[in-house]
Amino acid sequence: MTSISIAIATFNRSGELRRTLEGLIGMKPVDSLEYEVLVIDNNSSDDTRAVVESFSGRFGGRLRYIWEGRQGLSRARNRAVEESRFDVVAFIDDDVDVDAFWLDRLAAACEGGDYDVVGGRALLSYPRPRPGWLGDRDEGFLTKVDHGPERRAATPDELYGVNLSIRKSSLLRVGGFRCDLGRMGDRLIGSEETELLGRVALAGGRLLYEPSAVVGHRVSPERLRRRWFWSRSYWGHRGEARMFPAWEISAYQLARRSWHVALAGGNATLAAVVHGLRSEEFFHQTLVLAARLGTWTGLAERLPSGRSSAV
Repeated sequence: MTSISIAIATFNRSGELRRTLEGLIGMKPVDSLEYEVLVIDNNSSDDTRAVVESFSGRFGGRLRYIWEGRQGLSRARNRAVEESRFDVVAFIDDDVDVDAFWLDRLAAACEGGDYDVVGGRALLSYPRPRPGWLGDRDEGFLTKVDHGPERRAATPDELYGVNLSIRKSSLLRVGGFRCDLGRMGDRLIGSEETELLGRVALAGGRLLYEPSAVVGHRVSPERLRRRWFWSRSYWGHRGEARMFPAWEISAYQLARRSWHVALAGGNATLAAVVHGLRSEEFFHQTLVLAARLGTWTGLAERLPSGRSSAV
């Protein structure tokens, strides 16, 4: 039977972490399955350590607290890989509710085929009715993962760290997460999972979408503000620009991206006039504009005369 290290990176969210740990305790036991739970405290200043210690007796020795003082989600996840004792590292976010059979279904998927990566469903749990300006097509910014009810092969851009399991040997073979990508404190830089899974796939690794391994992803009230979505879109695409090949880093490409920004701005203006400032269409177009601005900035800082990409 596959042995699994469950890894939770967290930063100043002890309240959310407490709820996630409670959910893990409520999982249905799986016969002969060995697992551990690693909480990687990424430089928190709240009571994260005390929360973890309060659960230590309830996990039967399976729970470990690990301090990672170097800021950055990718650094915290790489530390989890270093500390893990088992052959599969299952990453989940600190604000999820695991299904009672999540671990069982995950282990079965890992056992059922020669897969390097297994990613599960993540369904959103809202604290109040979804705002009218937020449509289905933009829920992905809240890390919703739902590619249907059928198990199938996945591509690198379809699976996310909210519910993502990777064989430790594959992680070590490709070098782990890039530390210039991934959330850093309050900066919502993204693309670290897609970049990593792309390297796993290029190395011959197989990726699987397993819909029966389900988590509920709690949406905090502060994320139901348009400003948060704009920031997520901007920083996410600014991170993507760090993945561009060297041949795309040129003044010509920057000029092309400038046109993309102008076009997105025009589309947002048109949507405001036709549909109104509180409409779903206008909001979607502003997210496109934020994405184009993020890409432009990320490309500009990689030009020889631009700033360093370090954040």
